[in-house]
Amino acid sequence: MKRVFKSEYYELPNKYDKTTVKLLVQSPTRMYAYWDVSNDTVKHFSNETYRHSTPYLKIENLTMGYSYEIKIDPFANNYYIEVTDSDCDYKVELLRKEKDISYLITASNATHIPRSSPCDDNEDIIFRNCICLSITDKFKLYTHRRENLKKYTDLSFSDDDTVSSMDIVK
Repeated sequence: MKRVFKSEYYELPNKYDKTTVKLLVQSPTRMYAYWDVSNDTVKHFSNETYRHSTPYLKIENLTMGYSYEIKIDPFANNYYIEVTDSDCDYKVELLRKEKDISYLITASNATHIPRSSPCDDNEDIIFRNCICLSITDKFKLYTHRRENLKKYTDLSFSDDDTVSSMDIVK
């Protein structure tokens, strides 16, 4: 019996007709934004206003409290954004500007850019994965260890913060 394979081809739509902008993290120095503007949103503006305005992305660093704008191509629906500050929260707004007036189209989700480097040598590192502990977390970890030490005697810890030997008190 001869098998016949049917070729299936699915084409993704160019537009989903939903006004949205999404922000994704690519690396500690780069984000990726993509967006779509619905026909209803365009109709909300007068045709002249929308056609004669210029699209911008407003990048907001929520952690450090500053923002800046990037002029984008009117036909673009995505953009790679280079950032200089890592370990910060960011948000993006899609704008249209006409002369000195800015119109907010939509705003993105907030996202966190990770650290661009490991912790300093003098900071505590837990489980060797570069999670730096705050003073509060250090105190919680110290308190937790101290309370659990009551259950054991002769504990010794290895360099990677694991227990290398212990005697259990019964």
